[in-house]
Order: sequence, then structure tokens, then C-alpha cells
Amino acid sequence: MHLVSTETPSANPLLHFNGVPLSVVFAEPEALEEARATGRGVIRLEPPFHVSDDDVYFVVPDDIGMELVDILRDEDTDLLHEAMRDSLLVLGPIVRVGNGVTELHVEIALPPAAALAAGMPYAARVPLRRGSNALEMINALDHLKCTVVSSLFDDEGLEAALRRAEFVGTSWRSSNEEERQGCGVDPTHVWTKRLGTGRVGVELALFAEYEELVALLRPVEICAA
Repeated sequence: MHLVSTETPSANPLLHFNGVPLSVVFAEPEALEEARATGRGVIRLEPPFHVSDDDVYFVVPDDIGMELVDILRDEDTDLLHEAMRDSLLVLGPIVRVGNGVTELHVEIALPPAAALAAGMPYAARVPLRRGSNALEMINALDHLKCTVVSSLFDDEGLEAALRRAEFVGTSWRSSNEEERQGCGVDPTHVWTKRLGTGRVGVELALFAEYEELVALLRPVEICAA
């Protein structure tokens, strides 16, 4: 298990976003156009939103909004690809300008689909070795500890990701016992792709906790040792 990114973010803008917890926020589609066209500008955000510690955001058009969760949960690959095309990855600070208006001041902006197509690297690589516990190794990665309780994969979710050429769906959920006790938390959802013999890449992971959504792009590649 090791990290594979060696460039600095200043040398490669994609590294501002790969494997980093991205706060999911919402904006009207028209508000994204200047940033999409120029990589700069100001985006007025729609509530609810949570401030990112790293000033990195996954900005979703509000006509998709929280339906992003449903898209992944329902394994709707077509709508997921539309969301990846129409959303924006943004580096920049959030500024409150009064009268309930909150703006995201854009320093870098990239559509998620374009960032993946441009060769965004995976933030970590976990080998599958005989006798090793890949599930524990993956879930132990520091950058995947986005929430207090949830994880990236459970046994069923990892099996689905490894078995299918492309998997969109639920990758982790609370145990039955936690659900019975009323302390279950929202599931984790992923989009994964088979990259070649013995290699599977997690393209997108979506964590949820206390009405906050956190997305990660290319957080890990799973490969045969």
C-alpha cells in the first residue's frame, strides 16, 4: 500500500483534487458557466453547503442537487456521466457577502469528467496479495477517513467492484445490528472501473454524514501484486 502521486499541486492542477475530500455544494447551472469557460470567476452557492478545510469543492448544478446520491444508489450510469460532465471541481475560498448570499471565488475550475480524461492519477495503490486483507488495507487509508463512522467498502461492495467491469452503486452500509439499534449512518456509494488485468480504479466515492456530502475522485487503485 503506497501513495503514487509525486508531483506538487502547483505543477499539476489535477493534484488539487485527486484523493482529497471535496465538499459537495450546489449552484444554478448558469452560475457555473463563467468558471467553466475561463477557469475563473465567482459562483453563487445555493444552501445547504459546508466549508472545505482545503478550499476544494465538487460543485453540482442544483437541478441535480442531492439527486447525485440517488443516481449512485440506483446504479444509473448514464445520469452519473451527465453529472460528471455538468459539475465542476473548484479550488477557491467561500466568501459570505451579506443578505444570505454566499460566493465561491474560483481560482481553478475543471469539469470532473475532463479531469479524469486528462489523466488524474490515483491517490494510492493497494495490492491484492494472497493472505492479505485488502478490505482492511483500503479502509485504513488516511485520506478515506472522511467521516467518523463510515468506510469506503464492506465485503459485498468490494466484491462487486472487483467482479464488474464498471460498478456504480452502494459500496458500504451500516451493519444490520447498527440499523436495529437506530445508529446506522448513510451508505457510501462509488463508481469503479476495471482498468486492465487485475486492476480496478475507484473513480468516484461519495460519503454522507449529518447532511454533509463529501466526494473523492480517484482515491485508490486496487491491483494484483
